[in-house]
Parts: sequence; C-alpha cells; structure tokens
Amino acid sequence: MAAVKYLPLVLVAAALGATVFAGGSGYAWYSASNDPALTYGTARDDALSSGRTLVTELSSLDYHDVDGGLGRWLAASTGPLHDQLAHTDDTTKKTLAANATVATGRVLDAALSELDEHAGTAKLLASVEITMAKQGTAPAVKRNRFAAALTRTPDGWKLSALDQLPVGA
Repeated sequence: MAAVKYLPLVLVAAALGATVFAGGSGYAWYSASNDPALTYGTARDDALSSGRTLVTELSSLDYHDVDGGLGRWLAASTGPLHDQLAHTDDTTKKTLAANATVATGRVLDAALSELDEHAGTAKLLASVEITMAKQGTAPAVKRNRFAAALTRTPDGWKLSALDQLPVGA
C-alpha cells in the first residue's frame, strides 16, 4: 500500500527524466549536424568530387564532335578560363578535328590544397592519365599533373583556371 502512495511521484520523476534525456539528445544531434567541422568536410568533399569530374571533362575531347566537346568545356568552366575557351576560333576547331584524335582523360588522384568556404574558392592538384587515340595508330598514354582553381557558382563548382605542372623536377 505504501508503494501505491509514491507511484505518482515515481511517474513524475520518470517523465521528467525522459524529458531531460530527450532534450539533451535533441541538442546533441542539432549541435553535431551543425558542427563547422562537419559542414567544412561536406564542402571539401563536394569541391573535390566536382573538381575531379571537371578536370576529367577538360582533359577529354573527341575529334568527331569538337563543338560538343568545347560546349562541355564551357559548361565546366567559369571566369578567365571560360573566357579563354569561349574565344576558340574556327581555325583551332578545324585543326582539332583534322588531328583525328580522341583524348580521354582519367583523374588518377586528386586533392584539395586550399578551400575557402566563405569565398567559394578552392585549389586542386590532380594527377591525370590521358589516352590519345589517333586514327590509324596505337593509343598513347601520357600522365600529367594539373593545378586547378575552382569557383563555386550558382550552378555548382566550376574550373576558373587549369594549369599543367611539370612532371619531372
């Protein structure tokens, strides 16, 4: 009978304990999901993944569709690189088509050397294998290293610069 007397007090204490636990768990979840280290890591992963894709795009071109390839290059670029690619003249296009070469780039490895989340910029270093298949000859494979500048745009990350680095040294 004495246990029944304390039952309401025990139930109130259990409810209060559950409420405190739920509140603490919710706060911990919210804090973890908004942790700057987590959002920075997500931004880093997004920039790296996009950069790998963009460098692959700009190291590939099929002579069968030079205009389409240049269109993809323009879609993958912004800023000074985009402006430079947009000024590709007809003579250059004809030369690319006349070379009868299909270049296929593949990023072997890449890493971000800088990321400024607030400015929306990043720097990427990439090791790229490019297979050059020229009509009538065996494919040739060459490896290049590139330094790329990435800029976040409303459409996502784009390349704003792409420079080949010396492999030897």
